[in-house]
Amino acid sequence: MVAMDERRERRPPRVIVYYDGDCALCNWSVARCLSRGVPPGVRFAPQDGESFARLTAARPDLAELDSMVLQILPATHEGATPASPLPGEIKVRSEAVLWLAARLDGPERRLALLARVVPRAVLDWGYRVLARNRQQVGRRLAECPVPTPEQRRYFLA
Repeated sequence: MVAMDERRERRPPRVIVYYDGDCALCNWSVARCLSRGVPPGVRFAPQDGESFARLTAARPDLAELDSMVLQILPATHEGATPASPLPGEIKVRSEAVLWLAARLDGPERRLALLARVVPRAVLDWGYRVLARNRQQVGRRLAECPVPTPEQRRYFLA
């Protein structure tokens, strides 16, 4: 059990959040994370990019998964570049969302804490319903924001 909040560790884990770059809801979610303070060591990469292709070469089961994929790189990967990601710990669906939300500044953090009392099966069911309907939900959101030069440092190919 980790007693210390990972946001406050001197050497936080390196994490890559893979998202559907063609989805307006997914792009909105990434923009929301950027506006809420990206936790140290977290980077974003589209699922149609090179980084995700390397991950799915090692973990083919993730290629067809209709979900955000969060990869916590192993400590032995600390000095390596994102060009050669090792599988490490993988979180998908609600587990990935809640892991990230718990580390943001703002209401997302409180919602993630409240969600701990909801069974994972219920949370994943809700995630699947939203994932199936994300194109319709995404149409209601504003156009996909273009990251500022400062925000671009949080993205991988």
